Amino acid sequence: MSQSTSARAPISGADGSVLALALAVLLAGIVGDASARAQGNDRSAPTGGRSALMGNTGVALARDGAAPFINPATIVGIDDQRLAFSVNFFTYSIRHFSHWHQPGPVDASKFGNVALGTAGDSSTRFQALPSTLCLFFTLSGITPLGDDDAPEPGAPKGRQKLAFCLGTLESDSVNLTALQFHGATSAGSTSQIESIARNWNRIYVGPTYGIELTDHLALGLSLHGVVTADTFVVEGSSISTLVGGTAVQTGLGTSGYAYSFDLLANVGATYKIGKLTLGADGQLPSLHGLGKLRVTAQDDTGGTGGTSDLETATGSFQAPPPIRLAVGAGYEWPRLTVEVDGSLEFPWSTALSSNLNVTSLHVANGAATQTSGAATYSVGTRTMVNAAVGAEYFVKPSFSLIGGAYSNISAIGPLHASESVGNLVQARTNHVGLAFGIGSYGHSADVLIGTQLDFGWGDALVVNPYVTPNDWTVIGTQVYSALLVLAGTTDLRAIGHAVEKIEKAVTTGNPDNAAPPAPLPGRQPPPSDVPIPTPKKEPPPAPRDAPSPQRPPQAAPR
Repeated sequence: MSQSTSARAPISGADGSVLALALAVLLAGIVGDASARAQGNDRSAPTGGRSALMGNTGVALARDGAAPFINPATIVGIDDQRLAFSVNFFTYSIRHFSHWHQPGPVDASKFGNVALGTAGDSSTRFQALPSTLCLFFTLSGITPLGDDDAPEPGAPKGRQKLAFCLGTLESDSVNLTALQFHGATSAGSTSQIESIARNWNRIYVGPTYGIELTDHLALGLSLHGVVTADTFVVEGSSISTLVGGTAVQTGLGTSGYAYSFDLLANVGATYKIGKLTLGADGQLPSLHGLGKLRVTAQDDTGGTGGTSDLETATGSFQAPPPIRLAVGAGYEWPRLTVEVDGSLEFPWSTALSSNLNVTSLHVANGAATQTSGAATYSVGTRTMVNAAVGAEYFVKPSFSLIGGAYSNISAIGPLHASESVGNLVQARTNHVGLAFGIGSYGHSADVLIGTQLDFGWGDALVVNPYVTPNDWTVIGTQVYSALLVLAGTTDLRAIGHAVEKIEKAVTTGNPDNAAPPAPLPGRQPPPSDVPIPTPKKEPPPAPRDAPSPQRPPQAAPR
């Protein structure tokens, strides 16, 4: 992902036929549920090092690989001479589930007084996000690469850039399997086993075009194919002693796999007024292509009079990206850059929806009954406003301090559990965070190092084992995470010189291709197969008062 230092030195260019290429690779790592932002958190995955450290800003002054996604118009300001060789994210997080083992009301007539003292549960994890890749091409107004002269102030009029990107803008990965609990109630003992696994990814693929119409106004357009993939497993089984001494075995679970493909357009603009840059970006309604959902659900109650229910369903699935408007303002002083962004997500009645053909099997008293039918499920969103602010202060031209703050509140409202295959959303999380770091800028390479400290809270769907048959209930969750950001850029000429040295080392054995030292005058280097003779020992020098053998003694002056 291209990352620029234009905050320190404005870029300039001239007409030419040279094609400048900037390549960026984003490797993200997220700790467990650390950056797991669940459904309803648009653009929650970090996409650029500088943007992340400035509080996820960039609507007005994006200068790295986040630009095509945050505001396509900002790609005209990406420096042609810079190549981001790495943007890495490593996160450590702790996720706590409140009342995990006793999540809902208890049927006291059967289970007695259940008061588990250790009902909550926590998990810590470390894992990596999918990578993001962007290629940037300058179509006109190319910045010359041939010399080190200082560029002229201001970007060239008519500058046009093209980018092609593949990026993950949303990601949720939770894997809590083989959880075990053994406790005691007033009626006897209770044992539980539970597993939860969720993977939600939204990938954007497509081109971005930006053009500078005047010295002040730039426009941009992104056309992305958006692939949304969702897999989940939420299940639990328990054996508990009932009032009267008998025991009951119960189980409840659901699992599913879904994907949706949509076409999305994103338009953006920036307008410069002196040192102030205003930016706006609009994510338009998407065009749905295709989608599919396979889902299962089961509910079992063992013992005397036990029953069992099994449901399978297949049908369509739609998960369109939200309709979103973002605005930002950035101001660039010689030493300080500040940006403030705000975004508005419009309410959407079908953030997730599915039309299913459902087959149900019910077993009671040894007899099975099968029914079939159609069902429609959908989850809408609410109006949501989020904000971000960031700043970079240059202590000196080669060293800066970076920081920011952000919010990412889910547009999905409180969860409501369904009794069957209709649980399309299993969790939602709201996030607020702080970011800070340092930047080191050199002639041919830049390095950014920093961290994001994030706090999240929300809801999750779990099994309530203390009613028969078991039922779904919603519990609270809290997430604490620290995201380490390592980002770097290097000069294209430095990369060219390195490649040239490697080529010379392979072809000539000498990376600098320098000629061997010439022999001293009057001497020839001996053949490699002839031993070099040992030099003869020279006689000791004559005493200082002895006459020199090369010249006669001088006569004494008269």
